[in-house]
Amino acid sequence: MEDVARSELEEISKVVVESVEAGKVFFKAGIEAMYSLNFSARTVNKLYLLLAREEFESLEDIYRIAKSIDYTEIINPWNTFAVRSERLGNHNFTSIDVRRVVGQAVIESYLSSRSTRLKVNLTNPDIEIVVFIRFNEVLIGVNTTGESLHRRWYRVYNHPAALKTTIAAAMLRIGRYGGQPLLDPLCGGATIPIEAAHSARKYPLLIFRYGYTYRKLPLHDPATEREEALKLLERVDPSVYEICCMEISPKHLKGAVENAKSARVLNTISFLNRDSTRVESHRELNVELIVTNPPYGMRSHNLKKIGLFYESLLKTLREVYSGVRLVAITASMSQFEEACEKLGIKLEHSRRVMHGGLPAKIYSLVL
Repeated sequence: MEDVARSELEEISKVVVESVEAGKVFFKAGIEAMYSLNFSARTVNKLYLLLAREEFESLEDIYRIAKSIDYTEIINPWNTFAVRSERLGNHNFTSIDVRRVVGQAVIESYLSSRSTRLKVNLTNPDIEIVVFIRFNEVLIGVNTTGESLHRRWYRVYNHPAALKTTIAAAMLRIGRYGGQPLLDPLCGGATIPIEAAHSARKYPLLIFRYGYTYRKLPLHDPATEREEALKLLERVDPSVYEICCMEISPKHLKGAVENAKSARVLNTISFLNRDSTRVESHRELNVELIVTNPPYGMRSHNLKKIGLFYESLLKTLREVYSGVRLVAITASMSQFEEACEKLGIKLEHSRRVMHGGLPAKIYSLVL
């Protein structure tokens, strides 16, 4: 979903995108983007300041690259730090080796610049330096976000198969949601309806977030931070939108209501305890876009049954909402595709994504 993230980043701030690669968008921007993107990017997990990007042949090369960086602009002498690493490809060293040599390089570089030996804190560091090894390329950056932006902190009820908020936000963008009447017929804990309401009302993430780690960086500018925050808060529109949330389980629906209340959007989402596969459940609803995360059937190990469920659901939705766009995500991909084929529904678009450790697909189609 890198292209979805790119379009959102370009909308939020004046960024110059240099490249879009697997799992990453590289761009240049002013310091204000560090705030505006951390405050508003709904489809992004973390924002890093890129310190180095080079090809390497050995662990010694990684050490040399790391040591050549001037860390005085991102670490104060009293800050603790830790090195995290991710590695893709075959190498004659481990991720632990990478963390060890980069950590040593950071200490030695800072010692030569400031005559101060930095302290390491592996559990709760002030500054988190991240090293991405991708085959023969090393990326070194500093985390400005802290915990992933998909953690919105409004969720008080945890549905057992909750959708990641960043994926929900991306699905809404794929469906070109812009405040039109929306239905999630299988809402679970209401992640999709809440993300839709936040998007329509222009709620910045900063309302539901805390603990951004950029505040510990020497380059942090509190005045710019306040300015960017005020700009976003002034754009908030508390209007009421037509967003419908349907769920067959009373327990999950109650949890959805609790989440919506915590997320400050209870007054713009309608909650219906109904069976979405029955035509009568939909009769009086005004719907222009459907976005949903249906059950996958993985927990029950009954994939044949989930295929029949998809067929029943799609048949009902097409009967009631013919011509309306549907965006759905599932890990039971063949079952969903077979159901569409049986009903003569053409899949316009699909894309692969990992969700909850499972390979899944997001589908876009017109009923």
